[in-house]
Amino acid sequence: MKAILPRYLSLYTLCFVFGLTMCSSLAFAQRSVQTADITSERPKLVLWLVVDNLSQEQLHIVMPRLGNNGIKRIFNGGTQLAHAYYDAGGNYAGKNMATLYTGAPACTHGIVGEQWIDHFSNHRIHAIFGDAYDANTGRLDSALSVCNDQLFCSTIGNQIRKIYNDKAKMYAVGFHPENLLWSSGTHVPEPVIWFDASKGNMRTENIRIDSLHHAWIAEFNNMRMADIYLDKNWAPTFDISTYHVSRFFPEEKPHKFYYTMKQPAGSSNPKYGRLVGSPYGNTLIRDFATSLLLNEGMGKDDVPDMLTLEFSLSPSVCAKQQPMDAESEDLLIQLDDCIASLLKAIDQHIGMHNTLVVFTAAQSIFDLQSTKSDHWAPRGVVSMHKATAILNLYLMSKYGQAKWVKNYAPGAIYLDREEVRKHNVSWDTILIESAEFLHEVKGVEKAIVAKNLDLMDSDMPIVQMMRRNYHPKRSGDIVLYLQPGWADEMDDGRQIQQQWVVEPVPLAFYGWRIPHALIYGSHSMKDVAPTVTRLIGVANPDGCSGEAIDLLK
Repeated sequence: MKAILPRYLSLYTLCFVFGLTMCSSLAFAQRSVQTADITSERPKLVLWLVVDNLSQEQLHIVMPRLGNNGIKRIFNGGTQLAHAYYDAGGNYAGKNMATLYTGAPACTHGIVGEQWIDHFSNHRIHAIFGDAYDANTGRLDSALSVCNDQLFCSTIGNQIRKIYNDKAKMYAVGFHPENLLWSSGTHVPEPVIWFDASKGNMRTENIRIDSLHHAWIAEFNNMRMADIYLDKNWAPTFDISTYHVSRFFPEEKPHKFYYTMKQPAGSSNPKYGRLVGSPYGNTLIRDFATSLLLNEGMGKDDVPDMLTLEFSLSPSVCAKQQPMDAESEDLLIQLDDCIASLLKAIDQHIGMHNTLVVFTAAQSIFDLQSTKSDHWAPRGVVSMHKATAILNLYLMSKYGQAKWVKNYAPGAIYLDREEVRKHNVSWDTILIESAEFLHEVKGVEKAIVAKNLDLMDSDMPIVQMMRRNYHPKRSGDIVLYLQPGWADEMDDGRQIQQQWVVEPVPLAFYGWRIPHALIYGSHSMKDVAPTVTRLIGVANPDGCSGEAIDLLK
């Protein structure tokens, strides 16, 4: 049996790709799981279905068009939360994912953004690549290994490892390592696998694909599925006139919905980049996940296993016009089919009574950087890079020639502490003067001396959110937020609207002993981690401040 297993699994994956029947292979699989349909005492598999850029609004609008065996099955058969939200602000999905798996806000887990300035070394630090910036060019060396050792607290993965050691299987699969790393433990690196848009295969971290146990990954890559999808085209699933954008915003759809997956001639983008933001990319993740579940034997014993899958609703073939454009709607419609077939595979090989499914989003608000829609265009644009340069000139006029402003990250300004000490300038004074100067910049609603956030006697939601996002070792010296609707223009021309509001996202639990229910109360996404740890019977992560949701009433 061991000799024929890899061939069987490859055929199984190909069946999913081409929609063939599983015939004798399925019969074999069903015989291999002839256990009584009795719910286990704790979930044997925790499956995280994380969709990038999915909002409550999008899901509500598209839900009637979905089938009954995918996302509807999860929401209609499980427990959904009507008001789940991320509450640390900002635009970096990795920060949200760190909160999801630690049960802690950014002020505790330390991932305050995609990058920050280390106050001690003065180096720019990347959330998943660490100290990987070239000091001369300022460019990131992304060829380095990714790692989640920038986290200050433990994750669900750590807590599982403390009890079950390496008997528990944990994997994260998707498109972006910054959305995947946070599910694993911070001390023992866990396998992270993502689609390499340059090479067209699944790239692995913390796993040896040349080992006998993981040879199936090399076999999967050797099938070159991405090349098969590269020859396909993407057209709408339904009549384009029935899509939301055509019904309500007909003036905003001047182009036709028909795309090739190959890059245009002369494009500098990765060869397989168009697959990532297309239905074929999500299908590829589904195919790989199915192979992983079978080959790794996940959910087959009493030790809880965990699998995170990241899917995308960010079209890579065109500039996004608004959250409900036809491409995003079609991505969700076709993703639903992927999820339906994945759930069916779990039914057949593990049993939904042994599986806890958590369905949610990495972030809900798509950054409309290139929108042409009057409805979504920013009310005003300000270049904070230019504003900080002017701030530096102002400080030079008062305190002498120096680069007083060390750096700027979205929503945060870093002053050069060494220069301040060298010139014997009062630290508190220069902070206050800088904040007052920035108040006068058109488009800036408020600039706050960051270290004073905890001392401010304010119940304003935006101040509370800034507190949750502030870490004294990583955050800027001055934090600011723009007027509602204003955008910050980056050096490369992108326009980013900082989100200092709660970010509602879909959230549903399904499978195992989860009842059909709808919870109307508000829940921060930091409540998800303690909910899962309670259900699988391990302790909360050490920085967790969330409260477990009572699902088994």
